[in-house]
Amino acid sequence: MSNFVATPMMGEFMLSRKYVRVLAGPVGGGKSVCCSHELFRWMTQVQAPNTEGVRKSRFLIVRNTSDQLKSTTQKTVFDWFPPGVVGEWKVTEKTLYFDFPLPDKTRVKSEWMFIALDTPDDIRKALSLEATGLWGNECRELHPDVVDALLSRINRYPSMKDGGATRAGAIFDTNMPDMDTWWQDKMENPPKNWSIHIQPSAVITHAEYLEKYKEEPDEARCAEAHDETLYVVDPESDNYANLAPDYYPNLIPGKSQDYLDVYLRCRFGRALHGFPVYDKTFRESFHVAESQLKPIRSEAYPVVIGLDFGRTPAAVLMQMTPMGRVHILSELVSENMGIETFLTQKLRPHLVENYSGCSFLVAPDPAGWAKTQVGEITPVDVLKKAGFRVVRPPTNRPSMRIEAVEQLLAKHIDGKAAFLVDKSCTVVIRGFRYGYRWRENRKGDLEGKEPEKNDYSHPHDALQYGCMLFSMGV
Repeated sequence: MSNFVATPMMGEFMLSRKYVRVLAGPVGGGKSVCCSHELFRWMTQVQAPNTEGVRKSRFLIVRNTSDQLKSTTQKTVFDWFPPGVVGEWKVTEKTLYFDFPLPDKTRVKSEWMFIALDTPDDIRKALSLEATGLWGNECRELHPDVVDALLSRINRYPSMKDGGATRAGAIFDTNMPDMDTWWQDKMENPPKNWSIHIQPSAVITHAEYLEKYKEEPDEARCAEAHDETLYVVDPESDNYANLAPDYYPNLIPGKSQDYLDVYLRCRFGRALHGFPVYDKTFRESFHVAESQLKPIRSEAYPVVIGLDFGRTPAAVLMQMTPMGRVHILSELVSENMGIETFLTQKLRPHLVENYSGCSFLVAPDPAGWAKTQVGEITPVDVLKKAGFRVVRPPTNRPSMRIEAVEQLLAKHIDGKAAFLVDKSCTVVIRGFRYGYRWRENRKGDLEGKEPEKNDYSHPHDALQYGCMLFSMGV
Protein backbone atom coordinates (compact mmCIF):
# COMPACT_ATOMS: atom_id res chain seq x y z
CA MET A 1 0.00 0.00 0.00
CA SER A 2 1.57 3.28 -1.15
CA ASN A 3 1.53 6.56 0.70
CA PHE A 4 -1.36 8.86 -0.18
CA VAL A 5 -0.96 12.64 0.19
CA ALA A 6 -4.14 14.69 -0.08
CA THR A 7 -4.10 17.93 -2.05
CA PRO A 8 -5.59 21.02 -0.35
CA MET A 9 -8.95 20.47 -2.07
CA MET A 10 -8.97 16.77 -1.19
CA GLY A 11 -8.11 17.62 2.41
CA GLU A 12 -10.97 20.11 2.54
CA PHE A 13 -13.30 17.41 1.19
CA MET A 14 -12.09 14.73 3.63
CA LEU A 15 -12.28 16.95 6.70
CA SER A 16 -15.67 18.50 5.95
CA ARG A 17 -18.22 17.74 8.66
CA LYS A 18 -21.20 17.80 6.31
CA TYR A 19 -23.42 14.72 6.01
CA VAL A 20 -23.06 14.58 2.22
CA ARG A 21 -19.79 15.55 0.52
CA VAL A 22 -19.20 15.85 -3.23
CA LEU A 23 -15.75 15.96 -4.84
CA ALA A 24 -15.86 17.02 -8.50
CA GLY A 25 -13.02 17.56 -10.90
CA PRO A 26 -11.15 16.57 -14.06
CA VAL A 27 -10.16 13.13 -15.25
CA GLY A 28 -6.88 12.13 -13.67
CA GLY A 29 -7.58 14.31 -10.64
CA GLY A 30 -7.30 11.44 -8.16
CA LYS A 31 -10.91 11.66 -6.98
CA SER A 32 -11.48 7.90 -6.65
CA VAL A 33 -8.17 7.42 -4.87
CA CYS A 34 -9.12 10.18 -2.46
CA CYS A 35 -12.52 8.60 -1.74
CA SER A 36 -11.05 5.15 -1.13
CA HIS A 37 -8.62 6.65 1.38
CA GLU A 38 -11.40 8.58 3.04
CA LEU A 39 -13.22 5.28 3.64
CA PHE A 40 -10.01 3.84 5.10
CA ARG A 41 -9.59 6.88 7.37
CA TRP A 42 -13.25 6.63 8.29
CA MET A 43 -13.00 3.03 9.48
CA THR A 44 -9.63 3.35 11.24
CA GLN A 45 -9.78 6.81 12.80
CA VAL A 46 -13.29 8.26 12.70
CA GLN A 47 -15.38 5.30 13.84
CA ALA A 48 -15.00 4.92 17.61
CA PRO A 49 -14.46 1.49 19.18
CA ASN A 50 -17.28 -0.24 21.02
CA THR A 51 -16.98 -1.49 24.59
CA GLU A 52 -14.92 -4.44 23.34
CA GLY A 53 -12.46 -2.18 21.55
CA VAL A 54 -13.74 -3.00 18.05
CA ARG A 55 -14.29 -0.31 15.42
CA LYS A 56 -17.22 -1.64 13.38
CA SER A 57 -18.30 -0.11 10.08
CA ARG A 58 -19.93 -0.99 6.78
CA PHE A 59 -19.74 1.03 3.58
CA LEU A 60 -21.66 0.78 0.31
CA ILE A 61 -19.53 1.50 -2.77
CA VAL A 62 -21.90 2.19 -5.65
CA ARG A 63 -21.47 2.56 -9.42
CA ASN A 64 -24.16 2.56 -12.09
CA THR A 65 -23.02 -0.56 -14.01
CA SER A 66 -21.18 -3.80 -13.23
CA ASP A 67 -18.55 -3.23 -15.92
CA GLN A 68 -17.67 0.22 -14.61
CA LEU A 69 -17.72 -0.97 -11.02
CA LYS A 70 -15.24 -3.75 -11.79
CA SER A 71 -12.97 -1.96 -14.28
CA THR A 72 -12.68 1.38 -12.50
CA THR A 73 -13.96 1.59 -8.92
CA GLN A 74 -12.93 -1.87 -7.76
CA LYS A 75 -9.62 -1.67 -9.58
CA THR A 76 -8.72 1.60 -7.85
CA VAL A 77 -9.55 0.21 -4.42
CA PHE A 78 -7.58 -2.99 -5.02
CA ASP A 79 -4.56 -1.03 -6.29
CA TRP A 80 -4.32 0.77 -2.97
CA PHE A 81 -5.73 -1.88 -0.63
CA PRO A 82 -4.77 -5.25 -2.16
CA PRO A 83 -6.88 -8.20 -0.99
CA GLY A 84 -4.71 -10.56 1.01
CA VAL A 85 -2.59 -7.68 2.26
CA VAL A 86 -5.03 -5.39 4.04
CA GLY A 87 -8.32 -7.18 3.44
CA GLU A 88 -10.07 -10.33 2.27
CA TRP A 89 -12.10 -10.26 -0.94
CA LYS A 90 -15.15 -12.53 -1.18
CA VAL A 91 -16.19 -12.70 -4.82
CA THR A 92 -19.65 -14.17 -4.26
CA GLU A 93 -20.53 -11.41 -1.81
CA LYS A 94 -18.68 -8.66 -3.73
CA THR A 95 -17.40 -7.48 -0.38
CA LEU A 96 -13.93 -6.56 0.86
CA TYR A 97 -13.59 -7.50 4.53
CA PHE A 98 -11.09 -5.81 6.85
CA ASP A 99 -10.08 -7.26 10.21
CA PHE A 100 -6.84 -6.04 11.76
CA PRO A 101 -5.48 -4.47 14.95
CA LEU A 102 -4.37 -0.86 15.36
CA PRO A 103 -1.44 0.44 17.43
CA ASP A 104 -3.90 1.86 20.00
CA LYS A 105 -4.98 -1.73 20.86
CA THR A 106 -8.36 -1.34 19.13
CA ARG A 107 -9.43 -3.57 16.26
CA VAL A 108 -10.95 -2.63 12.90
CA LYS A 109 -13.75 -4.74 11.48
CA SER A 110 -15.20 -3.21 8.34
CA GLU A 111 -17.10 -4.33 5.25
CA TRP A 112 -16.86 -2.56 1.90
CA MET A 113 -19.74 -3.75 -0.26
CA PHE A 114 -19.43 -3.13 -4.02
CA ILE A 115 -22.82 -2.63 -5.64
CA ALA A 116 -23.71 -2.03 -9.30
CA LEU A 117 -27.11 -0.65 -10.21
CA ASP A 118 -27.60 -2.43 -13.52
CA THR A 119 -30.94 -4.06 -12.76
CA PRO A 120 -33.98 -3.59 -10.52
CA ASP A 121 -32.70 -6.56 -8.47
CA ASP A 122 -29.43 -4.71 -7.84
CA ILE A 123 -31.30 -1.63 -6.71
CA ARG A 124 -33.61 -3.66 -4.46
CA LYS A 125 -30.59 -5.30 -2.87
CA ALA A 126 -28.92 -1.97 -2.22
CA LEU A 127 -32.07 -0.57 -0.68
CA SER A 128 -32.35 -3.45 1.80
CA LEU A 129 -28.91 -2.94 3.34
CA GLU A 130 -27.87 -1.13 6.49
CA ALA A 131 -24.60 0.76 6.40
CA THR A 132 -22.43 3.32 8.12
CA GLY A 133 -21.70 5.32 5.01
CA LEU A 134 -21.86 5.42 1.24
CA TRP A 135 -19.45 6.16 -1.59
CA GLY A 136 -21.10 6.95 -4.92
CA ASN A 137 -18.44 6.75 -7.64
CA GLU A 138 -19.01 8.96 -10.72
CA CYS A 139 -22.23 10.10 -9.12
CA ARG A 140 -23.51 12.15 -12.07
CA GLU A 141 -24.51 8.77 -13.58
CA LEU A 142 -26.60 7.82 -10.54
CA HIS A 143 -30.32 8.55 -10.78
CA PRO A 144 -31.55 11.10 -8.21
CA ASP A 145 -34.27 8.73 -6.92
CA VAL A 146 -31.64 6.06 -6.31
CA VAL A 147 -29.39 8.55 -4.53
CA ASP A 148 -32.21 9.65 -2.24
CA ALA A 149 -33.08 6.03 -1.48
CA LEU A 150 -29.45 5.09 -0.80
CA LEU A 151 -29.10 7.96 1.65
CA SER A 152 -31.86 6.33 3.70
CA ARG A 153 -29.70 3.20 4.15
CA ILE A 154 -26.80 4.88 5.95
CA ASN A 155 -26.41 5.76 9.63
CA ARG A 156 -27.86 2.30 10.38
CA TYR A 157 -24.70 0.35 11.24
CA PRO A 158 -23.27 -0.52 13.72
CA SER A 159 -26.30 -0.95 15.94
CA MET A 160 -26.77 1.29 18.92
CA LYS A 161 -25.74 -1.53 21.27
CA ASP A 162 -22.33 -1.31 19.57
CA GLY A 163 -22.28 2.45 20.01
CA GLY A 164 -23.82 3.35 16.64
CA ALA A 165 -22.06 5.16 13.82
CA THR A 166 -19.64 7.75 15.17
CA ARG A 167 -19.81 9.53 11.84
CA ALA A 168 -22.43 8.62 9.23
CA GLY A 169 -22.80 10.14 5.81
CA ALA A 170 -22.12 9.87 2.10
CA ILE A 171 -19.25 10.83 -0.16
CA PHE A 172 -19.58 11.23 -3.92
CA ASP A 173 -17.04 11.86 -6.65
CA THR A 174 -17.66 12.82 -10.24
CA ASN A 175 -16.60 14.60 -13.38
CA MET A 176 -18.69 17.72 -13.80
CA PRO A 177 -22.37 16.94 -14.56
CA ASP A 178 -24.46 18.44 -17.33
CA MET A 179 -26.15 21.78 -16.93
CA ASP A 180 -29.84 21.83 -16.11
CA THR A 181 -29.72 18.54 -14.20
CA TRP A 182 -30.51 17.44 -10.66
CA TRP A 183 -26.80 17.13 -9.90
CA GLN A 184 -26.00 20.63 -11.13
CA ASP A 185 -28.77 22.04 -8.96
CA LYS A 186 -27.46 20.17 -5.91
CA MET A 187 -23.93 21.41 -6.57
CA GLU A 188 -24.90 25.03 -7.16
CA ASN A 189 -27.59 25.15 -4.47
CA PRO A 190 -26.51 22.49 -1.97
CA PRO A 191 -28.74 21.58 0.98
CA LYS A 192 -27.43 22.79 4.34
CA ASN A 193 -25.95 19.38 5.18
CA TRP A 194 -24.06 19.08 1.85
CA SER A 195 -20.60 20.40 0.97
CA ILE A 196 -19.32 20.78 -2.59
CA HIS A 197 -15.61 20.62 -3.41
CA ILE A 198 -14.52 21.36 -7.00
CA GLN A 199 -10.90 20.69 -7.91
CA PRO A 200 -8.80 23.17 -9.88
CA SER A 201 -8.97 23.00 -13.66
CA ALA A 202 -6.41 20.61 -15.13
CA VAL A 203 -5.79 22.84 -18.16
CA ILE A 204 -6.10 26.57 -18.71
CA THR A 205 -5.84 28.72 -21.81
CA HIS A 206 -2.51 30.24 -22.77
CA ALA A 207 -3.84 33.68 -21.84
CA GLU A 208 -4.98 32.42 -18.44
CA TYR A 209 -1.57 30.86 -17.88
CA LEU A 210 0.25 34.11 -18.66
CA GLU A 211 -2.04 36.05 -16.35
CA LYS A 212 -1.55 33.54 -13.53
CA TYR A 213 2.18 32.78 -13.78
CA LYS A 214 3.55 35.85 -15.62
CA GLU A 215 5.77 33.69 -17.85
CA GLU A 216 5.59 31.56 -20.97
CA PRO A 217 4.75 27.88 -20.36
CA ASP A 218 6.91 24.91 -21.28
CA GLU A 219 5.88 23.82 -24.79
CA ALA A 220 5.68 20.21 -23.62
CA ARG A 221 2.68 21.15 -21.47
CA CYS A 222 0.83 22.87 -24.34
CA ALA A 223 -1.63 21.57 -26.93
CA GLU A 224 -4.25 23.03 -29.28
CA ALA A 225 -7.92 22.09 -29.16
CA HIS A 226 -10.14 21.67 -32.22
CA ASP A 227 -10.71 25.44 -32.53
CA GLU A 228 -6.94 26.16 -32.39
CA THR A 229 -7.19 27.52 -28.85
CA LEU A 230 -3.91 26.86 -27.06
CA TYR A 231 -4.29 25.14 -23.69
CA VAL A 232 -1.62 24.60 -21.04
CA VAL A 233 -1.53 22.02 -18.26
CA ASP A 234 -1.78 23.83 -14.94
CA PRO A 235 0.99 22.53 -12.65
CA GLU A 236 -1.19 23.38 -9.64
CA SER A 237 -3.92 20.94 -10.70
CA ASP A 238 -4.72 18.09 -8.32
CA ASN A 239 -2.69 14.90 -8.76
CA TYR A 240 -0.46 16.49 -11.41
CA ALA A 241 2.71 15.03 -9.88
CA ASN A 242 1.32 11.49 -10.16
CA LEU A 243 0.50 11.65 -13.88
CA ALA A 244 2.69 11.16 -16.93
CA PRO A 245 3.88 14.58 -18.21
CA ASP A 246 2.06 14.07 -21.52
CA TYR A 247 -1.21 12.76 -19.99
CA TYR A 248 -3.21 15.97 -20.36
CA PRO A 249 -1.47 17.30 -23.52
CA ASN A 250 -2.51 14.09 -25.28
CA LEU A 251 -6.14 14.56 -24.24
CA ILE A 252 -6.54 18.06 -25.69
CA PRO A 253 -6.04 17.79 -29.50
CA GLY A 254 -9.25 17.43 -31.47
CA LYS A 255 -11.48 17.69 -28.43
CA SER A 256 -14.63 19.81 -28.45
CA GLN A 257 -15.19 22.67 -26.06
CA ASP A 258 -17.83 20.60 -24.27
CA TYR A 259 -15.32 17.80 -23.63
CA LEU A 260 -12.69 20.22 -22.36
CA ASP A 261 -15.17 21.95 -20.06
CA VAL A 262 -16.44 18.76 -18.43
CA TYR A 263 -13.37 16.54 -18.30
CA LEU A 264 -10.49 19.00 -18.00
CA ARG A 265 -11.74 22.47 -17.01
CA CYS A 266 -14.16 21.59 -14.20
CA ARG A 267 -17.19 23.26 -15.75
CA PHE A 268 -20.75 22.05 -16.08
CA GLY A 269 -21.41 20.38 -19.43
CA ARG A 270 -23.80 21.53 -22.08
CA ALA A 271 -27.22 20.02 -21.62
CA LEU A 272 -28.36 17.76 -24.43
CA HIS A 273 -30.72 20.30 -25.91
CA GLY A 274 -30.42 23.13 -28.41
CA PHE A 275 -27.36 25.35 -28.39
CA PRO A 276 -27.47 28.38 -26.07
CA VAL A 277 -28.59 31.48 -27.94
CA TYR A 278 -25.58 33.50 -26.78
CA ASP A 279 -23.09 30.65 -27.06
CA LYS A 280 -20.60 32.70 -29.09
CA THR A 281 -21.01 36.09 -27.44
CA PHE A 282 -21.49 35.64 -23.68
CA ARG A 283 -18.43 34.99 -21.50
CA GLU A 284 -19.28 34.64 -17.84
CA SER A 285 -15.82 35.67 -16.62
CA PHE A 286 -16.08 38.84 -18.71
CA HIS A 287 -19.76 39.77 -18.49
CA VAL A 288 -20.61 38.95 -14.85
CA ALA A 289 -19.53 41.66 -12.41
CA GLU A 290 -17.14 40.67 -9.63
CA SER A 291 -18.74 43.09 -7.15
CA GLN A 292 -22.30 44.25 -6.64
CA LEU A 293 -23.71 46.67 -9.19
CA LYS A 294 -25.57 49.55 -7.57
CA PRO A 295 -28.12 51.80 -9.27
CA ILE A 296 -27.50 55.46 -10.01
CA ARG A 297 -30.20 57.40 -8.22
CA SER A 298 -30.80 60.17 -10.72
CA GLU A 299 -33.54 61.35 -13.06
CA ALA A 300 -30.90 61.61 -15.79
CA TYR A 301 -30.20 57.87 -15.71
CA PRO A 302 -33.50 56.00 -15.52
CA VAL A 303 -33.66 52.37 -14.50
CA VAL A 304 -35.14 50.52 -17.47
CA ILE A 305 -37.49 47.69 -16.52
CA GLY A 306 -37.71 45.09 -19.26
CA LEU A 307 -41.01 43.29 -18.75
CA ASP A 308 -42.47 40.08 -20.16
CA PHE A 309 -46.19 39.42 -19.70
CA GLY A 310 -48.21 36.18 -19.67
CA ARG A 311 -48.89 33.93 -16.66
CA THR A 312 -45.19 33.93 -15.81
CA PRO A 313 -44.33 37.65 -15.76
CA ALA A 314 -40.65 38.47 -15.51
CA ALA A 315 -38.78 41.73 -15.08
CA VAL A 316 -35.14 42.59 -15.57
CA LEU A 317 -33.94 45.94 -14.22
CA MET A 318 -31.04 47.61 -15.99
CA GLN A 319 -29.38 50.99 -16.32
CA MET A 320 -26.93 52.74 -18.61
CA THR A 321 -24.08 54.45 -16.74
CA PRO A 322 -22.47 57.78 -17.62
CA MET A 323 -19.62 55.79 -19.22
CA GLY A 324 -22.10 54.10 -21.57
CA ARG A 325 -22.03 50.70 -19.89
CA VAL A 326 -25.25 48.76 -19.40
CA HIS A 327 -25.60 47.26 -15.93
CA ILE A 328 -28.09 44.44 -15.38
CA LEU A 329 -28.98 45.15 -11.76
CA SER A 330 -31.63 42.65 -10.71
CA GLU A 331 -34.27 40.22 -11.90
CA LEU A 332 -37.77 39.15 -10.86
CA VAL A 333 -39.44 35.93 -11.97
CA SER A 334 -42.83 34.43 -11.15
CA GLU A 335 -45.15 31.52 -11.79
CA ASN A 336 -48.91 31.44 -12.42
CA MET A 337 -49.40 35.14 -11.71
CA GLY A 338 -51.23 37.89 -13.55
CA ILE A 339 -49.58 41.23 -14.30
CA GLU A 340 -51.52 43.15 -11.62
CA THR A 341 -50.51 40.65 -8.94
CA PHE A 342 -46.93 40.72 -10.22
CA LEU A 343 -46.81 44.50 -9.92
CA THR A 344 -48.33 44.47 -6.43
CA GLN A 345 -46.50 41.51 -4.89
CA LYS A 346 -43.20 41.50 -6.76
CA LEU A 347 -42.21 44.65 -8.63
CA ARG A 348 -43.38 47.47 -6.37
CA PRO A 349 -41.91 46.00 -3.14
CA HIS A 350 -38.64 45.36 -5.00
CA LEU A 351 -38.47 48.98 -6.19
CA VAL A 352 -39.24 50.37 -2.74
CA GLU A 353 -36.60 48.20 -1.09
CA ASN A 354 -33.80 48.60 -3.62
CA TYR A 355 -34.37 51.60 -5.89
CA SER A 356 -35.49 54.56 -3.78
CA GLY A 357 -34.56 57.82 -5.47
CA CYS A 358 -34.39 56.28 -8.95
CA SER A 359 -36.47 57.12 -12.01
CA PHE A 360 -37.96 54.35 -14.13
CA LEU A 361 -38.94 53.48 -17.69
CA VAL A 362 -40.79 50.26 -18.47
CA ALA A 363 -40.01 48.45 -21.73
CA PRO A 364 -42.71 45.78 -22.00
CA ASP A 365 -43.50 43.13 -24.56
CA PRO A 366 -45.01 45.03 -27.54
CA ALA A 367 -47.83 42.47 -27.53
CA GLY A 368 -49.01 44.17 -24.34
CA TRP A 369 -50.54 46.98 -26.40
CA ALA A 370 -53.04 44.61 -28.03
CA LYS A 371 -56.60 44.43 -26.72
CA THR A 372 -58.03 40.99 -26.00
CA GLN A 373 -61.41 39.63 -27.11
CA VAL A 374 -62.66 39.60 -23.52
CA GLY A 375 -61.83 43.15 -22.52
CA GLU A 376 -60.60 46.60 -23.52
CA ILE A 377 -57.91 46.91 -20.84
CA THR A 378 -54.45 45.93 -22.09
CA PRO A 379 -51.44 44.92 -19.95
CA VAL A 380 -49.85 48.25 -20.88
CA ASP A 381 -52.96 50.05 -19.62
CA VAL A 382 -52.43 48.28 -16.28
CA LEU A 383 -48.85 49.58 -16.17
CA LYS A 384 -49.88 53.14 -16.96
CA LYS A 385 -52.68 53.03 -14.42
CA ALA A 386 -50.09 51.93 -11.83
CA GLY A 387 -48.12 55.11 -12.59
CA PHE A 388 -45.27 53.72 -14.71
CA ARG A 389 -43.80 55.52 -17.70
CA VAL A 390 -43.90 53.10 -20.61
CA VAL A 391 -41.87 53.10 -23.82
CA ARG A 392 -42.71 50.66 -26.59
CA PRO A 393 -39.78 48.58 -27.97
CA PRO A 394 -39.62 48.87 -31.77
CA THR A 395 -40.31 45.20 -32.57
CA ASN A 396 -41.11 41.79 -31.11
CA ARG A 397 -39.09 39.86 -33.68
CA PRO A 398 -36.78 37.43 -31.81
CA SER A 399 -33.87 38.01 -34.18
CA MET A 400 -33.95 41.77 -33.64
CA ARG A 401 -34.32 41.44 -29.87
CA ILE A 402 -31.41 39.01 -29.63
CA GLU A 403 -29.28 41.25 -31.83
CA ALA A 404 -29.84 44.16 -29.43
CA VAL A 405 -28.34 42.08 -26.61
CA GLU A 406 -25.50 40.71 -28.72
CA GLN A 407 -24.43 44.19 -29.79
CA LEU A 408 -24.01 45.09 -26.13
CA LEU A 409 -22.21 41.82 -25.34
CA ALA A 410 -19.70 42.49 -28.12
CA LYS A 411 -19.01 46.07 -27.08
CA HIS A 412 -15.91 47.01 -25.05
CA ILE A 413 -15.20 50.24 -23.21
CA ASP A 414 -11.55 50.81 -22.24
CA GLY A 415 -10.92 47.11 -22.73
CA LYS A 416 -13.69 46.10 -20.34
CA ALA A 417 -17.19 44.78 -20.91
CA ALA A 418 -19.84 47.33 -21.84
CA PHE A 419 -22.49 44.88 -20.59
CA LEU A 420 -22.26 43.67 -16.98
CA VAL A 421 -24.62 41.39 -15.07
CA ASP A 422 -24.90 41.45 -11.28
CA LYS A 423 -24.25 38.08 -9.64
CA SER A 424 -27.70 38.18 -8.04
CA CYS A 425 -29.30 37.68 -11.48
CA THR A 426 -28.92 33.91 -11.28
CA VAL A 427 -31.72 33.00 -13.71
CA VAL A 428 -30.47 35.42 -16.35
CA ILE A 429 -26.90 34.13 -15.93
CA ARG A 430 -27.98 30.50 -16.20
CA GLY A 431 -29.98 31.45 -19.27
CA PHE A 432 -26.85 32.91 -20.84
CA ARG A 433 -24.87 29.80 -19.96
CA TYR A 434 -27.27 27.16 -21.23
CA GLY A 435 -30.96 27.61 -20.39
CA TYR A 436 -31.98 30.15 -23.04
CA ARG A 437 -31.44 28.02 -26.14
CA TRP A 438 -32.59 27.40 -29.68
CA ARG A 439 -35.59 25.13 -30.10
CA GLU A 440 -34.99 21.62 -31.43
CA ASN A 441 -37.27 19.13 -33.14
CA ARG A 442 -37.40 15.43 -32.28
CA LYS A 443 -34.44 14.68 -34.54
CA GLY A 444 -32.27 17.13 -32.64
CA ASP A 445 -32.25 19.66 -35.49
CA LEU A 446 -32.77 23.33 -34.75
CA GLU A 447 -36.34 24.39 -35.50
CA GLY A 448 -36.61 27.74 -37.23
CA LYS A 449 -34.99 30.77 -35.67
CA GLU A 450 -36.82 31.02 -32.35
CA PRO A 451 -35.58 30.13 -28.88
CA GLU A 452 -37.28 27.46 -26.82
CA LYS A 453 -40.00 28.59 -24.42
CA ASN A 454 -38.92 27.61 -20.91
CA ASP A 455 -38.21 29.07 -17.48
CA TYR A 456 -35.26 31.03 -18.86
CA SER A 457 -36.98 32.53 -21.89
CA HIS A 458 -39.25 34.82 -19.86
CA PRO A 459 -36.52 36.85 -18.11
CA HIS A 460 -34.45 36.82 -21.30
CA ASP A 461 -37.37 38.20 -23.29
CA ALA A 462 -37.63 40.92 -20.64
CA LEU A 463 -33.90 41.57 -20.92
CA GLN A 464 -34.19 41.98 -24.68
CA TYR A 465 -37.06 44.47 -24.46
CA GLY A 466 -34.98 46.63 -22.14
CA CYS A 467 -31.84 46.40 -24.28
CA MET A 468 -33.83 47.49 -27.32
CA LEU A 469 -34.51 50.79 -25.59
CA PHE A 470 -30.77 51.38 -25.25
CA SER A 471 -30.32 50.63 -28.96
CA MET A 472 -32.99 53.30 -29.59
CA GLY A 473 -30.97 55.80 -27.59
CA VAL A 474 -33.58 56.10 -24.82
